[in-house]
Amino acid sequence: MSADADDTTRLTEEQIAEGLADLPGWAFSEGSLTYTAVCETPQAAIDLVAAIGQAANGQNHHPDLLWSYDEVTLDLRSHDVEGVTIRDLRLARAVSALSGEFDATPLGVDEA
Repeated sequence: MSADADDTTRLTEEQIAEGLADLPGWAFSEGSLTYTAVCETPQAAIDLVAAIGQAANGQNHHPDLLWSYDEVTLDLRSHDVEGVTIRDLRLARAVSALSGEFDATPLGVDEA
């Protein structure tokens, strides 16, 4: 990632691809980072939603989030710059870590 990219700089598709390279389950689509985690139970999904909410609030970031039974789907983009920034990649990393803590599996990624 470019060292001069700050929190309000819109990233290029190449920078986004580089940032997502080690984040299984994340994709760049229609100007946003997208991710769906599949949890073991609906309660685990609710707990994951709460943890993501805390992490997002702590970063002063407000993703679009959908909870559906045992799935949690996120759509990340920085609305103030109408694109993806380093803030979105930072929150994506946090969400991936939280997914692991809650034993959630990224949709479309086979468990090892």
